[in-house]
Amino acid sequence: MRHCKLPGILAATLGAATSCVFAGQQVTPIVLEGDSIAGVGAVNFINNIAVNNDGHWFVEVDTDFSNTDEDVVLLDPNGVFLREGFGGLSAPPGVIIDSFDSVTLNDLGIGGFNHFIDPLPGDQDSGVYLGTTLAIQESDISTSPDFSAGTVYTGFLDVKINDNNDLLVVASVDDPAISSTTDRALVIVSGATETVIAKEGDVPPGQTEAVTDFGTGPHQSAFNDMGDVFYFVDLGGATSTDDGVLYLNSTIIAQEGSPSPVAGRNYEFLSSRGIGLNNNGSTVFKANLTGDSADDEVIIVDGAVFKREGEAPPVPGSFALTSFGTGSGPVHISDNGRVLWYGDWDDPNADVDTGLFLDDQLLVQEGVTTVGGVVVDAISSGADAFFISDNGEWVIFEATLVGGVDGAFLINVQNPADLDGDGDVDGADLAALLSQWGGPGTADLNGDGVVNGADLAQLLAAWTG
Repeated sequence: MRHCKLPGILAATLGAATSCVFAGQQVTPIVLEGDSIAGVGAVNFINNIAVNNDGHWFVEVDTDFSNTDEDVVLLDPNGVFLREGFGGLSAPPGVIIDSFDSVTLNDLGIGGFNHFIDPLPGDQDSGVYLGTTLAIQESDISTSPDFSAGTVYTGFLDVKINDNNDLLVVASVDDPAISSTTDRALVIVSGATETVIAKEGDVPPGQTEAVTDFGTGPHQSAFNDMGDVFYFVDLGGATSTDDGVLYLNSTIIAQEGSPSPVAGRNYEFLSSRGIGLNNNGSTVFKANLTGDSADDEVIIVDGAVFKREGEAPPVPGSFALTSFGTGSGPVHISDNGRVLWYGDWDDPNADVDTGLFLDDQLLVQEGVTTVGGVVVDAISSGADAFFISDNGEWVIFEATLVGGVDGAFLINVQNPADLDGDGDVDGADLAALLSQWGGPGTADLNGDGVVNGADLAQLLAAWTG
């Protein structure tokens, strides 16, 4: 049995190391409902989460502080990083944070944010920040030649950061050349340079209709260290057949009304569904297909079906996947090509029928996984539910324990073939697998209930020596 050493601000709150292990993975509670934040109060619930390659994390929490203008804080392993109702921002002079919106984190430990700020007029009260440095403020005039002269930023809906400290901004603007009052655009901010990736009114490659909007949720655009942008665009024209498109830069990845990888089944809905992109340019997204509703939800990786509703989940038993959680919820792909996803299946026992998976490795299962001896009662699948570091070594997720305690939890991912947990897949792991041959055990890498040749093949594929 492994043990979890609690980091940072929570060690004093939760005490000594607690046993919290499932499927070979160390699950560490980093923030729990009820935890005391010095000078602020007790945690009420979890909002945004992020983690990077070093296991450094951000968790935004709401507390019971009596002044509701000062009760939300952004935590990192050292304590309170930023707090609602307080300063800490470089500009404009004297501003305080009114509320947090986007919370993202790169591998340099720098955050990319969209904050609402006070005390300012309503047309100037939000800004995009690189760490605590202001990058763009609402009411700023864009410097990009891709907009018409005098184009003003009127709001920000989402922000992503990469390891070059570039920011991808889903922005609202007022471009004099576009007839509507509020116009949408995807803009990369790199230092003082602003580059428009796409904007309302453009006719994208391969289309005849113009852009009317973009996906504005936290998982409807993605940004990597190469500067690639994966995003959803809404076109004019027919609204139920072909108006939603996923683009990787200027290349169509999928389009509503067009064929999917499933023979005879077109993409029906791509809107309001999670997408992801890694630093090698691999894409992952959730989609709905035309046809039978029993198998019309899919996860697609690099143009091929990764998981499909109706197929067997990677858990023991004769079950079928019934959903991939909230449509707009996340799906992620790490740089080593592993996919972090949420699955729900048709186990008659509805208390154990959802899990968080990394490829076919079950990391967390409701009703089964325990943290400090307390069973995980529910795994979140909504907008801020889970995240994986680029290198695939760290997973952060939100869940509720039995008793109704909400929390953010961290997993330092172990390769499932590393059976002895020493960081290598080698002869010791091979010996452990052979000792379990023909029966159940920890060497059952594919979860089919028996250790056999399929598990051996998986171990050899992961061999490091």
